Amino acid sequence: MAERNMPAVPKKTAMHCLMIVESPHKADTINKFLGSNFTVKASKGHVRDLPQDELGVDEEHDFKPKYVPVPGAQERLRALKAAAKKSDIVYLATDPDREGEAISWHLMETLKDVDVPFKRLSFHEITKSAVTEALKNPRDLDANLIDAQQARRIIDRLVGYKLSPLLWNKIKSGLSAGRVQSVTLRFVAERAKEIAAFNEEDYYTLSALLSKSDSAPFGARLVKWNGKTVEQTKTLKLFAEEYKYKTSLFKRVEETVEAATLLRGSVIKVSKVEAKKVRQKPKPPFITSTLQQDAYSKLRFSSDRTMKIAQVLYEGIELGKGQHTGLITYMRTDSFEVSAEMRKETEQFIKETYGEDYCPAKPNIYKKKVKGAQEAHESIHPTSAFRRPEDLKKFLTDEQYKLYSLIWSRFVASQMSEAIFDQLTVEFSDENEKALLRTSGRTVKFPGYLKIYRDDKEKDEEADEEDEGKIALPPLKEGDIVALKDVDSKAHRTSAPPSYNNGSLIKIMEKHGIGRPSTYAAIIKNIIGRGYITEAKDGKYNITELGALVTEQLKDYFKDIMDIAYTASIEDKLDDVADGKINWVRLMHNFYDTFSANLSNAVKKMPSKRPGGQLTEEKCPLCGSQMVMRESRFGKYLSCSHFPKCKGKIALDREGNKKEYFSPIETSKVCDKCGKNKMLLRKSAKGYFLACSGFPKCRNISQVTSEEVDEILAAAAKNKK
Repeated sequence: MAERNMPAVPKKTAMHCLMIVESPHKADTINKFLGSNFTVKASKGHVRDLPQDELGVDEEHDFKPKYVPVPGAQERLRALKAAAKKSDIVYLATDPDREGEAISWHLMETLKDVDVPFKRLSFHEITKSAVTEALKNPRDLDANLIDAQQARRIIDRLVGYKLSPLLWNKIKSGLSAGRVQSVTLRFVAERAKEIAAFNEEDYYTLSALLSKSDSAPFGARLVKWNGKTVEQTKTLKLFAEEYKYKTSLFKRVEETVEAATLLRGSVIKVSKVEAKKVRQKPKPPFITSTLQQDAYSKLRFSSDRTMKIAQVLYEGIELGKGQHTGLITYMRTDSFEVSAEMRKETEQFIKETYGEDYCPAKPNIYKKKVKGAQEAHESIHPTSAFRRPEDLKKFLTDEQYKLYSLIWSRFVASQMSEAIFDQLTVEFSDENEKALLRTSGRTVKFPGYLKIYRDDKEKDEEADEEDEGKIALPPLKEGDIVALKDVDSKAHRTSAPPSYNNGSLIKIMEKHGIGRPSTYAAIIKNIIGRGYITEAKDGKYNITELGALVTEQLKDYFKDIMDIAYTASIEDKLDDVADGKINWVRLMHNFYDTFSANLSNAVKKMPSKRPGGQLTEEKCPLCGSQMVMRESRFGKYLSCSHFPKCKGKIALDREGNKKEYFSPIETSKVCDKCGKNKMLLRKSAKGYFLACSGFPKCRNISQVTSEEVDEILAAAAKNKK
């Protein structure tokens, strides 16, 4: 790699400074913070990369990369070079992660013939104080971080450029494969097989309605029968995790009769009363993966959409009266850290807003680090706790407001006191202790952080408690006799492991250290775009025939690439490069020796398999032959079984049903543009309209009233008869 030593800042005070950031929006925000002796310009992301039309990696000479300007970057680089020549120093202020470090290095390499010193700036929020503080502490580029990013880029290039042509040859042209993409796809493929293999079964539970004296009745569940637990939790070992599901001692409704009969004929008494206080700690501030998961579960934002909205909040929002500032810290991070200044400010906000009791005696510290991640050193949080969402709502779009509210409330809650509950559990039994019933509930004694932030699960529990609270438990003590008002059985069915959705797929990737938080959105978007998986209306990801076939072929011939532990170990080794523990070239040789051997074997032995499709009863509209169900990246469709001789095709909707087509109807109206062709009644997703029948020579269209549509349709129906 080229020399990365950066010249020292001149001793004299710089007369003019150039700061280079990645985003034009960020540049606009920072420009408002700095004086006239600063020019802030944007690189608009990467300026150099490996070439698009060739491998760009010399495998014979220690994987030396060939870097070229990215398409469209030449003009940007000329502008940056011109600005650098007019400056006394260049500050490289790209994003505070490995990729940002690499972009800064590429910028310096491209501009190095300009005789000025270069210095690196790192800040995690776009505020005046953060930028000013960073300018007091410039540093040199970190060669280890650059090496780690370069090694990742080269590994991914080798896998992509070597595997993709293999898939074109063995399965279908136009396919792609990637080191992280392929394992992510395997998660979905394996889950589809696990769901298909799961044997659903019915089971039953018993519940009783009890009362004491004249008190209102309350419910209890049968939890033990003849010393055996009624509701049982079973564990199923899956590909990437364990799945726990409930079943019961009673597999048929008839099996509940004996217990129900015994309860109806017995004296029911209180056998145990347990009251205790339960404390619940707040969750840590958001990191990239948890923000994406929460935004999906609470707002139904995809990971891609979440990151785009967060990017704008990070780069800066105009808040009126010339005030332009970033609202959140850098959104690509794996750290739960919070600066001492931010903790102090948030503590002040909590005390002023909610009172002293809502501040913990000692600050809440969250130290757990996500497996395999290696990004910035601050959690995602607002740049000021005093910028409440409701105060900023008029400056934000609806989706910006929703995401900012989520980030703000999660962070402020993370710095608050724990919630305290009074939990009561009461058990009942018959005189022979053959049946054990239990009821429990909890009430909030002190809300703590729940004052502003609740998980969906906590909201559900609160709703349940409110329902139970309408019929509160009477005072009960051991030995009390209660009356049985009713006993009832309820049917259930064991549930298969759930399909992955955007949030749960990111969660499993994070759990196993697959990829980086900043790449989750792009990976998922890519495997959907390639037609390997589809997303249903309810958000569930389903494997396609093509995706399953690609997964099986790669599993058979690239066991390392498709292995979770191996893929995660690459991330660990990249961490070691970033920490200066191992040389990146050595890592490349260790990886490539195994990969190239597997590739050579696959080229020779991997069988050619084409997505065949499923034969259906539908007839081809062109030749009358049977149609075949096929899948593309756009979803399912029907194709003639005699393709390519017959190109008959029927489009299907997302549910696999035939789309309804509206055949254009000729009207008596003549086109007022060309004056010779009749207008046709057509229908689009937005409704009916009139279009010239001379299309494409005449492209005239016009609106049509509902009364006119009714007349045209009635006339067409009459003519058809």
